[in-house]
Amino acid sequence: MDGFKRKITGSLQAQLSFWLSAVILATAAGGGYFSFRGALREANAFQDDQLRQIAGLMQQQKPHTGLLITQEIEPSDDPETQVIVQVLAHGEDSIRLLDETVPLPAGLPEGVQHLDGHLYTWRIFIRHLPDGARLVVSQRTDARDEIANGSAWRTVFPFIALVPVLLLLINVVARIMLKPVKQLSSELDKRRDNDLSPLDDLNVPSEIRPFTASINALLLRVRRAMEMQKRFVADAAHELRSPLTALSLQADNIRKIELPAAAQERMLDLRRGMQRMRALLEQLLVMARSQETVASPVSTIPMEDVFKQVLEDLMPSAEAKNIDVEVDSEPAAIFTGQLFDALMLIKNLADNAIRYTPAGGQLRLRARQEGRVLAVQVEDSGPGIPEHEMERIFDPFYRILGNGESGSGLGLAIVKAIADRNNASVVFANRKSDSGQHAGLSVAVRFQL
Repeated sequence: MDGFKRKITGSLQAQLSFWLSAVILATAAGGGYFSFRGALREANAFQDDQLRQIAGLMQQQKPHTGLLITQEIEPSDDPETQVIVQVLAHGEDSIRLLDETVPLPAGLPEGVQHLDGHLYTWRIFIRHLPDGARLVVSQRTDARDEIANGSAWRTVFPFIALVPVLLLLINVVARIMLKPVKQLSSELDKRRDNDLSPLDDLNVPSEIRPFTASINALLLRVRRAMEMQKRFVADAAHELRSPLTALSLQADNIRKIELPAAAQERMLDLRRGMQRMRALLEQLLVMARSQETVASPVSTIPMEDVFKQVLEDLMPSAEAKNIDVEVDSEPAAIFTGQLFDALMLIKNLADNAIRYTPAGGQLRLRARQEGRVLAVQVEDSGPGIPEHEMERIFDPFYRILGNGESGSGLGLAIVKAIADRNNASVVFANRKSDSGQHAGLSVAVRFQL
């Protein structure tokens, strides 16, 4: 019962269906009751009129005193519905009704009235004849009530039959009327995290539009705030490049001067720190660009060319660690989208693979066209990622401790942002050899064309 109450109070559709159903049930119950009572009165009045009409017809025939018309003269399959006609002589005070004789009270007026017998209750019509006799037309009340109730129930039956159908139709209509609201909710649920475009409320009921207008206004404010944040990060990274470049040049100039060994070692640490700072600034700029929602020119380029452009930048690092790089791309594997996205996504994945793969390891870049899906795979022979760390690998600035590699922790966050913008999925999995031993890391990227 508590669950039902929560559903009723928490759902507009449930409340609408419940209260409309309650109003219809109450209206149908009231209308059915009054219809039943009205039909019952009309049926009883009709049967009383039948008694009067029978009495009038019999009076025209000038019946003799002692006349008795019963089921013995007019057989019936339903004896209790038999109408009994008899003429009582002046002063006669009892009437014979089927299986019983019922005393007739003295001074009983003309008209329709009830008469209680020993076995049954009777409905009788009395008319005084000119010769002082009395014409009595009788019928059992239980038979009359059965006929009247049947007629009344037949009148009410359409109410009873149509109410369930009407309740079902109300539920269906409520669902149809609220379908645009559910579609709007489903659209919001399917949106990506960075999709802050306004809601389309064209088919939404006018009562809901103020709510959707408020949501659109909120989305606009959030989008502006995020754009300001991205612009601030990009501008800050861009502004820091110039002084950092100047510091690097000064450090190179100082390196040309003969310095003590301890000073040379400190200078080497300083240059490494500045290199890491420059790499971080570059990653921040790439991160800001990867999160932009502004439409850029769409390119169609074979994945083989994408791999070549990426490896032009990364081959020196791979050769320094003597890493064997293998490229396997089908001619039909074509990327359609922003060239920057394809280059940055593959470059960050390949750069991570080179960084964490031990010297003498392997790196494989593969691309396949599977129907309307472009499947790209980057495999290495490195240490992989611990299973308990998998859920946090896309967090910005998050790095796995104890790997001994320097980095900004933004590479996989950039990969995630680019994949979301291109409706692609990224799946990381630790590879296993045939013997069950750890064999490296595999990253599968699937672009929906």
